[in-house]
Amino acid sequence: MRKIGGLQMGEDVADQACAGPSAGRTAVLLGAGASADAGLLLTSELAAAIIEKANGFSVNSFEPAIPDWVRALNAAYAGMVGYRGARGNNPLSAVNIETLISAVRLLRARDDHEVAPFVSSWAPALSNFGSVDLPTQSARALLRAIADSSNKWPGFADRDVTEAVAEIARAAVRPDLSRPFADAETFILNSLVELLGGHKDVDYFEPLLDLARTQPGGADVITLNYDLTIETAAATGGVAINRGIESWRPGENLDIDPVDGTLNLLKLHGSLDWRPSAPQHGSDPQLSPRGIEIVNPGIARDVPRPDLPWIVVGDREKLATDGPTLALNFAARSALLRTNHLAVIGYSFGDAHINAMIRDWLAADPARTMSVLDVRWPREKYYRPNLDFRSALIARYGRHNDSQGQPILPRVVPLEGLASERFADVLRARPEQAADPLASAVTARDGAAIQVKVTWHGPDLAEATLSMWPETSSRYQVTSSIILYEDLPAPSSDSANHGWAQDPWYQVWPTGVTKTVYVPADTVLPVELRIEGASIVGAQGWTIHIHNDIERDLEQLG
Repeated sequence: MRKIGGLQMGEDVADQACAGPSAGRTAVLLGAGASADAGLLLTSELAAAIIEKANGFSVNSFEPAIPDWVRALNAAYAGMVGYRGARGNNPLSAVNIETLISAVRLLRARDDHEVAPFVSSWAPALSNFGSVDLPTQSARALLRAIADSSNKWPGFADRDVTEAVAEIARAAVRPDLSRPFADAETFILNSLVELLGGHKDVDYFEPLLDLARTQPGGADVITLNYDLTIETAAATGGVAINRGIESWRPGENLDIDPVDGTLNLLKLHGSLDWRPSAPQHGSDPQLSPRGIEIVNPGIARDVPRPDLPWIVVGDREKLATDGPTLALNFAARSALLRTNHLAVIGYSFGDAHINAMIRDWLAADPARTMSVLDVRWPREKYYRPNLDFRSALIARYGRHNDSQGQPILPRVVPLEGLASERFADVLRARPEQAADPLASAVTARDGAAIQVKVTWHGPDLAEATLSMWPETSSRYQVTSSIILYEDLPAPSSDSANHGWAQDPWYQVWPTGVTKTVYVPADTVLPVELRIEGASIVGAQGWTIHIHNDIERDLEQLG
């Protein structure tokens, strides 16, 4: 182990820290938030927009009743929202575009699902489709049974009529929803082309293009987005782009080698301009490889197809062997293997497969680091990191101390802001040691009180508190702390300790900002001043020892 600035770290990490931010190779992972500044909707917003569009379509259509596919789509959306809300969770986070498509595809083939034998009944909303096609063969059998009843024994005629009616009743209670959900999927995919096809200015991707131009071997970019913002930016900026899919053939690996000046773009969840290739003419569809054709995405509105664009959603599809899914994932892992820093932009860490890829990559080499840009990071103390992957990531690889209380160089640095404003920052950012000290204080006598000016040097704090304790005692053994006042005059310590007062509390304490507090002049020194709060990197705290030599601090105040 070596020390840099008082931090314990392994040899590889130390060498990387000494080499500076330019050492090694940077790859980029993009989520929906990376495209939001181009005027595109987030995944959760896309789902709501499609539901609104579908219901607007049904109102403006010439059909006398709401089409079955609209009702099916509404039932699926409402079911997921209600299910989450009924369990006390936030219903607004129940549905995004991927969960919506996944639900529609699963419900379309619900009778073929492996859990179908164990589902005694489906949600009533999925059976309340009066206009769904009923089995016409059963209706014809019923008519024949009635017509032939005069020529049969009553018992046989009754049985034929009963069986035909029973078959129609079963179909009405459990209708065949494959067609409505197939139509709903077609509408969703065609709507995606419309909603994601009209992006705005993409100039803020220039730092990404510059990375491809200047980094040896170009830049590897892994994206979970279907839109064409990166392709547009690369074409405008004169940067060669390689998606690999254009030359990929089923049964082969999708190999993308690093090439100077080239942006390698791995679209793990598909693209607006990808369509599964049709089976070869005259061949058995079961034996025809499913490749990918590159098309003009605009044809999705002119020639509706349920398989355009090629979109991968849900856990089952992300492990599917049909199409380039596994090849794309293997290529992404290969790109990470030649990377020692991953810049993540606009990804909410809600995909288990991507999280596993990140987890394995970080765990395999202690020299690997990450920078993560999000619009808003929660200010939480990460006491329960198992709540979500992002919290666990910060708790494990953010700023923390070893078993001896010594700070360890972090491996993940969070940044906050918009992609359009901080794209270059997240590409350059590297984890660094915490400010030392995190806080400082100077004291002076101010009339009948002791003035304490406290400056916070760490990342912005939320819900920050200041407290003071006698230095000779443990705070857990004393009956009360020394009361701090934000204004003069401060009473004597005897009168203060007999009353009740709350420690100073600040909703936000920005870095570099000084707070001024007072304690009674007869406070017995030395004391400990404790600053605690929640920050973007987790819980933060610092203890300052205030000694008896106040006159020396007075000189520092100047």
